[in-house]
Parts: sequence; C-alpha cells; structure tokens
Amino acid sequence: MKYALTRRHVSAALAGFFAVSAAGHAGEATFLPSMLSFPNPTGLAATYSATGKIRLDGPFFQSLGSNGRSCGSCHQPGDGWTVIPSHIRERFETSGGLDPIFRINDGSNSPLADVSTVDARRNAYSMLLNKGLIRVGIGMPPDPEFEVIAVDDPYGYASAAELSLFRRPLPSTNLKFLSTVMLDGRETFKDPISQDCIVGTTTCFASLHFDLAHQSNAATTGHAQAANELTTEQREAIVAFEMTLFTAQVFDA
Repeated sequence: MKYALTRRHVSAALAGFFAVSAAGHAGEATFLPSMLSFPNPTGLAATYSATGKIRLDGPFFQSLGSNGRSCGSCHQPGDGWTVIPSHIRERFETSGGLDPIFRINDGSNSPLADVSTVDARRNAYSMLLNKGLIRVGIGMPPDPEFEVIAVDDPYGYASAAELSLFRRPLPSTNLKFLSTVMLDGRETFKDPISQDCIVGTTTCFASLHFDLAHQSNAATTGHAQAANELTTEQREAIVAFEMTLFTAQVFDA
C-alpha cells in the first residue's frame, strides 16, 4: 500500500512539474501539496511547505522581467528547486529551444551566440543542455587577490575585464539554514549596526532576509532582464515563499 501511494504521488508530481515547466510559469495549477514526492535517480524527494501547500501563483512563478522568465524557470519543484540537464533537454525539444530558460543573456555559452535556428540554438545552449549550467558574467574587482595572466574562451566572449563563470542554479529551498547567499557569498552583505557579528570583531552582517530580498531583485533585473526593480511587496513575497520550503530525500531505492 505504501508503494502504491508513492506511485500516485509521483504521477501527480510529474503532472505538476510539466505544468510549471511548459511555459516557465504555473499554468492552470495554483498549488502543489506539501510533501508531494518527485522521483530522482536514487529514489524520491519531497518538499515540505510551512504553509501547508506550495503555491504556484505568487511572484516566484510570475514573469517579472522582459524575457519571459520567472524564478521558477531555473528553480523547478520537480528538480529539487534547481534544474537538471535531462529535463532541460526535454524543455528544449518541446519548445524548439524557445522555452524562457533559453535566453542568450546567460543561458547560452556566449551572448553573441547564433540562435537563429533550432540547430544553432542546440549548439549555443550546449552548456545548459548538457550540464545544466547558466553563464554568469562577472567583472574583475577593483582590488583582486589574483591576476589574470591568460584568457582562452572557446565561446569567444570572456575577457580579462569580465569573466564567464558557469554554474548550476542553487536550490531555492532549505534557505533558512544558509550562512551565506550564493556560492561566492556575493549576496551576503555587511551591516555595521547589525548584532550578527563575527566573534571578537566588528565585522557584522545584514539579516538573511535582507540578503535574499536583494538577491531576488538582482536575479530579476539580471536573469529575467527586468527594466525596473522589484517592488518591496514583490521582494517580500518571494522571500516569504522561499523561506517556507524544506526539501529532503524521503525514499531510496
């Protein structure tokens, strides 16, 4: 009986996944049940929502920029709130490489890539299709602790002034446990009046809530190419949604 229940959960989860995936938003579905299981290579994972259900109609799943993307484009419930290459390839084949995740500002190997045909798009988005990686262009800091002595970019875009860094989107779940935001901590901010300080120093940090709110806006103006910044209400809604999500493996085959 337990196995039959799991199978039904998987079927429902897959339906929910494709509803979110098809157009980068929630489609007609308005929520997923808390603890709905999704299959992965070793078994099943599930997300618990502190609100009792995972709503799919808030700003997290809305296109708030100019290129059709939402947070959900790269943070899929069925992929552990990130993306996996096999499902990205399915989205490519279904849309001919026109799904919102496929945008040249950071989804392609280079912003200069040819995306005029399906074959051209398949080549342009090869890092995303094969490895699930998004390109992040980061300029050199004014006082780097390293020196760039050579640039060899097969995609013909990176330079000594701006590096192309490829990484998979981090899961937008279990965020309540973060001590830094982003892989390199660039969305973790200092706050001289904060009480959250390194012991024995005057180095103090802003709250996690502040960091995530700033990140939500940066992701929208960057990845989604929004012309205007998010409103305070939109930022608050996105952070509130993220902070309710807790994901873990619930079954191993």
